[in-house]
Amino acid sequence: MKDNVAHYLEKAERLELLIPTFDPANGDMILVYRIEDGKGGRSFRVSPELAAEFRSFIFQAVREKAN
Repeated sequence: MKDNVAHYLEKAERLELLIPTFDPANGDMILVYRIEDGKGGRSFRVSPELAAEFRSFIFQAVREKAN
């Protein structure tokens, strides 16, 4: 797993836009993104459990940045 993380960090592209939204029918989070170089974007449907973990990471980053 450690090698996979290093690989993804090395290949990471810079985001231009990230829009988290929700499907009201089932509560799934949908992440829509566009990368900086303008090659388009994609969207991902995220389970409620994974969405909660994602929100937790975002809030943690905001708290750490504020301190």
